[in-house]
Amino acid sequence: MKGTGLSDLDTVAVAMSGGVDSSVAAALLVEEGHRVFGITMKLWCYAEDPSAARACCSLAAVEVARSVAARIGIPHYVVDMEEGFDSHVVRPFCLDYANGRTPNPCVVCNTEIKFKALMDRVFSMGADFLATGHYANLERTAGGAFRLARAADRGKDQSYVLWGIEKSRLPKILFPLGRRKKREVRAIASRLGLASAGRQESQDVCFAEPDSCGDFVVRRLREMNVPVSPGSIVGVDGSKLGTHPGVAHFTIGQRRGLGVSSSARTYVVALRPESNTVVLGPKSHLLAREFLCSNVNWLDDRPRSLPRKALVQIRYTHTPADAVIDEVSGGTFRVRFADEQSAITPGQSAVFYEGDVVLGGGVIAEVLR
Repeated sequence: MKGTGLSDLDTVAVAMSGGVDSSVAAALLVEEGHRVFGITMKLWCYAEDPSAARACCSLAAVEVARSVAARIGIPHYVVDMEEGFDSHVVRPFCLDYANGRTPNPCVVCNTEIKFKALMDRVFSMGADFLATGHYANLERTAGGAFRLARAADRGKDQSYVLWGIEKSRLPKILFPLGRRKKREVRAIASRLGLASAGRQESQDVCFAEPDSCGDFVVRRLREMNVPVSPGSIVGVDGSKLGTHPGVAHFTIGQRRGLGVSSSARTYVVALRPESNTVVLGPKSHLLAREFLCSNVNWLDDRPRSLPRKALVQIRYTHTPADAVIDEVSGGTFRVRFADEQSAITPGQSAVFYEGDVVLGGGVIAEVLR
């Protein structure tokens, strides 16, 4: 792979989820003549839930990854990372919901599990690089530095969920699909007869079914002895509109399953866990221009002079918008958009771009109005 520093003498470990993307990533590296082995993470207790429809956390996914590895002629290993996944991803995810925040577990999984714990594991097994099936690019500057950038397939670009990777790890990461379109990847899988060719896409929250995510969160919170209690649903004027089963069931911008009837479209505009209150209002009350950002990770050189202009993306489906980033205290940054944005949500990621290059990102801590 041009510009990556990868040579024919290097060994590449490919994180294989059983999906088509990681399967093709492995196959492309084999076709290029590199020494490759596949590795699949066991993240879940299959005895507890062996037949879930999760695309990347099931026993079926492990078997598909093993089948693909055999097809392309590489060794395949399964590593148990269930404990770390639970402590770094699942438990914090549930606790965030209990505290009125909406986390992005994919960001945490990439940061703490794939590109830290797994990366260290494969290096101990003799790998020189870790490759994944993410749609993103790594660019090498004239000075030799590595920069994370968007993928060629903008509809599949996953750079948004990769902002937390430690900058020092970028030179040892490979994204073989970064310059390919999804349709090309499907075609390669079909040409090679890979068992993953027709598999469904992985879900955003791989450990909970979409229609029961709230129930999953509540069940886990109770297992952790974290109370989930009914509370009040109020309007923006403070009037009581009804009751809710627990703040953990809601997120900013939600308009379905609110448990109240209204002649006008009503949205969750605020969550107040300290009083166990859900606030509903019109869409206009979701608009804001500023927020504070914590846990910031700079992938570009940290700006010597602030404020700094950037394009900022506040959720996976959000169109990046012009903003100015400034530091207000050690490790906390204020982001101010040129125009109001809808549903800026505490717990979600804010990712900073300069063109296609990821400057860094952080977690939305507080919306300022």
